[in-house]
Parts: sequence; C-alpha cells; structure tokens
Amino acid sequence: TWAGQHPIPPGSTIHMAGGVYRHPDRSWDSPGFAIALQGRDGQLITIRPLRGERVTIDSKVEIKPQSHHICLQDLEITIAETAAWDRRVSSGGLAIDGTADLPQGGLNILGGSDSQFLNLVIHTMPSGVGFWRPAINATMSGCLIYDIGTIGPDRYHGPGIYTQNETGVKCIADNILFGIYSTTIQAYGSKNASVNGFKITGNIAFAPVKEGARQRFLIGGGKPSKDITVSQNTLFEIPLQIGYTAPFNEDAVVRDNLVVGADIGISNFRNVDRSGNLELQANEAANAARPADVRIRPLAHSPGRAHIAVCNWQRSPTVPIDLGSVLPIGADYRIVSAIDYFGEALISGQYDGGSIDLPVPSEPRTGKGSFCAFVLISSAAAP
Repeated sequence: TWAGQHPIPPGSTIHMAGGVYRHPDRSWDSPGFAIALQGRDGQLITIRPLRGERVTIDSKVEIKPQSHHICLQDLEITIAETAAWDRRVSSGGLAIDGTADLPQGGLNILGGSDSQFLNLVIHTMPSGVGFWRPAINATMSGCLIYDIGTIGPDRYHGPGIYTQNETGVKCIADNILFGIYSTTIQAYGSKNASVNGFKITGNIAFAPVKEGARQRFLIGGGKPSKDITVSQNTLFEIPLQIGYTAPFNEDAVVRDNLVVGADIGISNFRNVDRSGNLELQANEAANAARPADVRIRPLAHSPGRAHIAVCNWQRSPTVPIDLGSVLPIGADYRIVSAIDYFGEALISGQYDGGSIDLPVPSEPRTGKGSFCAFVLISSAAAP
C-alpha cells in the first residue's frame, strides 16, 4: 500500500506532484519515508514526479526488506538542516555541542530485489546511499550524489555509496559523485560480509573532501570477493582500490578506467583483466600537449540523456563535444553543470549533427579549472 491506504498493483506508476515532502520525524535513527511495495517481473512499481515537476523529499527514504521490483526515478532527496551546520557530530549523530539531533537522511536500500534507482539527486546530508545485500540484481544508475558526510571526533564519515552483495549482480553505473566526505564508493565488508557480483561502470567522481584522506573508490573487504567488474569509470584525484585485507580474491575485470591525479591498486586476485586503464597526473603542465579528454556516457535507461566528463587541460573556454552517440538530428537538448544541476543551462538548442562547443566553467568544483562534469538532457528522455 501507499501510505497504508490504497493497494498498488504491479505495473503501476505513482506520479508525485511537485513540491517539498518533509518528514516530521527528524531524529537520527528515523526511517523517514518507508517504502514497502511489491511489483512483479516485468511489472515494476514506479515512483516518479509528474512530468516537468521537481519533487524534493526532505527526509531519509528507506526501502524495506519486503520490497521487490520497484523503481524510484527523478526524485531529489536531501536534508534541509545540513546546509546550516558545519558537519561536526558526536558518534550518536548529535551536534558537537549536543544541541540538535540531526536527521541522518540518505537512501537506505534494505530490500528492493530486481529494482531500479534512476536519475536520483541525493545531496547535502550526513549519509548517502546504503545499498545492502538483500537488494539482489538491483541497479543504481544516472544518479547525482554530492555533499555527503560528517566530521566525527574520530574521523570523517559518510560514503557516497556504501554497499555489499552476496548473490546475483548489483549494477552501479553512470552516476556522478562529488563533495563526498568519506569513501566515494565503498563496496566493503568485514570477513563475515560479502563483496561479490558487482558491476561498477561509467561512474564519474571528483572533488573529494580531502581533509579526511578517505576519498578512494574501494571494492573489497575481509572476505574473498568474486565476479567484480570495474570499467570505464572517470575518477579525478580519487584512488581506485580493488581488494582489501582478504588473503585472496577470485576474479576481477578492471578495464578502461581513467584515473587522474591518483593511482589504481589491485591486490590478491587470482585472475585479473586490467587492460585499457589510463592514469594521468592532475597537472595541467604535464598534460599540456594533450587535447581535452572527453567521455560521454549515454544512459541506457533514459534515451536522450547522458553524463559527460571533461579534462580541459588547455583551460579552453569551450570544448567540442560530439553528441551523435546520444541524440538524433533535430532533437532539442540542454546541458547543465553537474555542480549546478537545477541551475541554468550552459548551452541549449536543437541538435543539427556533429560537434557543439560546450562552455566550460573557469572555476569548477575541483578548484583546478581542468575537470568538469555535465548532464545532457533532452525531451527524448521525458516520460
């Protein structure tokens, strides 16, 4: 049921009217808005905004263990209080001076097998995404996850995505993550928790909060891992680490990743394909002879939508971008900066083929001027 009042049959779509939905329970351990819906194979239950409207959920969202075959799409999830404090907390979630019990926030996926979490904007809160073991064969794709984390008395907390998996495949694809206080993506478990069956592809990550020195992409734990694919990710000043303390791991494919200003580490795997990776310095002088490195990732679940990463070594005011792999001739489009997703378009128009000259902000979030991420949106992707 939705709000415990009406049955929601498989195959239904729940369209939410635009506006802010604020949960009244602001305590640290509140589940916030809880979802316990059950679709069927080929008949997802979808929750999304009405066309053209912005839905902001000011709360944690928790997917209950009994959920199956659901889709959350195009929703914004945030915590309003986070913008007004300095992120310093005690271990219990209180502000350091003990004056406020701060909402934890986040998307906590306790169930949701065979489900999809698409084009969500998850930002400005203590906790990011918890994507846990019972969510079997589930996909998180096309999401923007940013400004996540807190500063505790012991260390910086708040991974962008914290995940584990035992059976089936979890797909974490084509998300953009930045401004994360702790591990950017943390597929991690102790010797009793499984980190198996991950397909982590096409993600873009940059602008870590470096003070905590915890910004890595980590896939591995204390228990041996298997069936790991990490490919075509673009990481700017974020290390890629495959394998942790397990004495051995089975197999991994680590291919075609671009890592700038950091390194790729792979440890204790019996079988590894690590071809096609590129490691570059984050030094514009060292890359002065290189043209801009551009990666365009069309989103398979949203025709006409793509994420774009640009290493603009020359600091050119514009960079040529070929949109032919994403848009048909005549399609309308707009491109926004990932760090200002709800702001004005940097460029818009009707695609007439070939390359366009994408304006590149002179002071992007990295503070270096050489890396930017963008979102291309076309009406071809509208529901």
